[in-house]
Amino acid sequence: MKVIIVNGSPRKHGNTATLINSFKAGISSTYPKAQIKQFNLNDLSFKGCQSCFVCKLKNGKSYGTCAINDDLTTVLTEITDTDCLVVASPIYLMDVTSSIKAFLERLCFSLGSYEKEYKSLASKRAKIITLYTMNTPKEFQPTSAMENVERFLGHIFSQPHRVCLYNTYQFSDYSKYVVEVFDEKDKSSYRENMLSKELNEAFLLGLKIGQ
Repeated sequence: MKVIIVNGSPRKHGNTATLINSFKAGISSTYPKAQIKQFNLNDLSFKGCQSCFVCKLKNGKSYGTCAINDDLTTVLTEITDTDCLVVASPIYLMDVTSSIKAFLERLCFSLGSYEKEYKSLASKRAKIITLYTMNTPKEFQPTSAMENVERFLGHIFSQPHRVCLYNTYQFSDYSKYVVEVFDEKDKSSYRENMLSKELNEAFLLGLKIGQ
């Protein structure tokens, strides 16, 4: 089994990484030989879609493939034959990060054709996992933004499975920052009750995917 993980967080060891690691642990415990590759978008130099439309050219050599050659090219190539694609992002300004948006533009526009019914050009219908982290409670989650991401991925690949971490810590020491709209004690109480449950949900999803 091949698993590609795309991490849209600028933090390599933050909340999103913690959620990713729980999912990876689930897969590895069920399928130890799984080939898991993780790409941290913040380490790569790339842009979003440049509207060149080369991926839509009739009889074009790059039809259905993003023609831009940069650090993201390897990621897109790895995805073509993966069994499972994990898209992970913290929520910024009620949406996924800009790096995830740019990645999705390049991935989804090239594979989502202008043929009848917007035929998917994906060579393999990979299983899709979406992982989100946010510093707000569930009632404030940006449902429409998450559903938009999953709508495109679902059309091109398969119906996504979603796991979220809510009410996360942004800082290790809140006393050092000006924060009047969040109560650290409330966050601490929530995390004590819910963190293990939310991480276990990702672990169990990894178990299921690895079976």
